[in-house]
Amino acid sequence: MGHFSGNMNRMKQLICPATGVLEVVDVPIPAIGPGELLVRMDACGICGTDLMKVFSPGRTGSMQLGHELVATVEQVGEGVERFAAGQRIAAAHHIPDYSSHLSRRGSAPMDAQFKRSNIDPGGFAEFVRLPALHVAHTALPVPASMPDLRAVFMEPLACCLRALDRVTILEGDSILIVGVGAAGLLFVPVLRDRSTTVFVSDVRPERLALAKTWGASAGLLAGQDDAAAACRAATGGRGADLVILTIVSQQTLSLALAAVRDGGTVLLFGVKPGCVVPVDMWEVWRREINLVSSYSSTPDLLPRSMAILSRPDYALEQTVSHILPLQDAARGFALAHQGQASKVVITAIR
Repeated sequence: MGHFSGNMNRMKQLICPATGVLEVVDVPIPAIGPGELLVRMDACGICGTDLMKVFSPGRTGSMQLGHELVATVEQVGEGVERFAAGQRIAAAHHIPDYSSHLSRRGSAPMDAQFKRSNIDPGGFAEFVRLPALHVAHTALPVPASMPDLRAVFMEPLACCLRALDRVTILEGDSILIVGVGAAGLLFVPVLRDRSTTVFVSDVRPERLALAKTWGASAGLLAGQDDAAAACRAATGGRGADLVILTIVSQQTLSLALAAVRDGGTVLLFGVKPGCVVPVDMWEVWRREINLVSSYSSTPDLLPRSMAILSRPDYALEQTVSHILPLQDAARGFALAHQGQASKVVITAIR
């Protein structure tokens, strides 16, 4: 085992004891068993679900934070042969029961085991225990040439891949992404490489500019540009084949229905708790609009994500706006929550 800082049996972990409150506390280092790994956190990205857990009102009890994990193997449990101490890996947090009714029908994120499985105690800690299922299904070696700040995108990019697997995309399609923050931006280069025309809409001009550098054909400023009209003008009046909503509200859903073509698809990718939006189901039915949702990634998508990230033109570390050590994680959460950051990554204590 490597050298722990401070007490040999203790470590620092970020917790959320109350809504909007974050603290770094001293906790025991997890003990590992057969088939497991103890890893030293190198970097962990802040995800939109982390922000919801911390800042959503009415939350109760402790909530686990951090799952976009890149780490170095510290201890190897009995029977683990794929990994060795000192090796750099990326890992995700949920594994379904692949034999369950839901998994066999393409709904693995709805499986009970998927939702209760997790890394211990979460990615925002000095050390993390990977249970045997995670070692077998979600841990992947990070190529030597790939920086930590790119590898943290393995799980969020896999979420995008699963969302795109749930809809039909053909070369030549036109696609509108509403909201190109940390998650929405990841769709842009993937869709660019599938020979589609990508339009993006956001409230922040700098996000539109960044999306255009990654392959978006047009950036449309919410409240100023008519994104639906732009999509229709570029498609001979048809509208977008697919609209991806990374934030769902009455305004964004209305935009989606105005922008999507008859027979097209609206993909719900990012929804906050308590989001209740009236929908004109007559219009949905009459126009044969498909409403599709996508909740998470699955372990089988992680190798696909890592393969994409291994390409030199997917230097997604360029989209990271803030890098903060674990002891300053609360500031990183505040920046992300206030919309002042494109992507925040928490690193080891310095």
